[in-house]
Amino acid sequence: MFRNFRFTKPQVGLILLALFSFYLAWQITRPQFILGQKEVAVAKGDNFFTIAGKLESAGVIKSRLAFMVSTIYRGSFATLKAGQYVFEPGLNLHQILSRIEKGEAVFGSDEVVVTVPEGLTLAALAGRLNGLGFKSVDSVVKIKAGSLADKFSWLGSVRSKHNTLEGFLFPDTYRFSKDATVDEIAIKMLNRFESKTADIRAAAAAAGRDFYEVLIMASILEKEVPPKDMPLAAGVLWQRLAIGMALQADATLVYDLGRVIKRSDTTELDSPYNTYKYQGLPPTPISNPGLAALSAALYPQKSNYLYYLSRYSDKVTVFSETLEEHNLAKARYLSN
Repeated sequence: MFRNFRFTKPQVGLILLALFSFYLAWQITRPQFILGQKEVAVAKGDNFFTIAGKLESAGVIKSRLAFMVSTIYRGSFATLKAGQYVFEPGLNLHQILSRIEKGEAVFGSDEVVVTVPEGLTLAALAGRLNGLGFKSVDSVVKIKAGSLADKFSWLGSVRSKHNTLEGFLFPDTYRFSKDATVDEIAIKMLNRFESKTADIRAAAAAAGRDFYEVLIMASILEKEVPPKDMPLAAGVLWQRLAIGMALQADATLVYDLGRVIKRSDTTELDSPYNTYKYQGLPPTPISNPGLAALSAALYPQKSNYLYYLSRYSDKVTVFSETLEEHNLAKARYLSN
């Protein structure tokens, strides 16, 4: 039946266009490099072709073609700004291009641009800063929230016995002096947290909600589900707390253990972060959440669901109303 079938030229063109679109989307969203900090000088008069070549040669981007097509698509090919740029590991092509479009350059060698993604833990942040050359950044993990309560009154409400800044270092892009102390870095990030979360903190207070609990929930959401599923997952987790059910969030155990968990950990780990064994929220946030997670934690989506599972390979979240449905979903989605 299909032996004599032939694609027409327009059909071949559409297929090639679709394949190229998928390739371009993959190039734009994947991290471009993972090790070391890279610097690129964009001179006045450099066109987008020259800039793409410099970025590719420096190892900042993987595909000169993808960069050029993106600049044309965004209409920014003639407005890229000159300057000395510093790029840290983990940036995707969209983030790199946005930085050059906005002129977020480091002029000279006395500043470093640091991008802190949503859901980064305090320990991971320390590691990232250390990799960028900052000194004594490991001590950021040891800073006590209470010691800064005179500068940030809302830190005084942190009742955690751990008294940690986990959760309060707002994910964003920062410029730090290369000689910045750990206290200067923390204070700059806390200032950003204060300004960015003002509305959410006010809304939580107006609703009679404990903002620290909202912060803890948001930090769990960052590690459990993709942003689109956060409101529904928040509804599930708050409902579990309301009926006295354990949260059973894998992410809280991973935070405590620092590794992928085994099933035996859920029963054997004697820790307040074992939300399979102990009811209620963990004692502290387990990451530094962004606005989407905070909003979802404060404004959860109600449903009849009590269970969910996340397949991280393709960011699929499957919600279930009963344990039987949940077990069937695990057999179907996690066995593939």
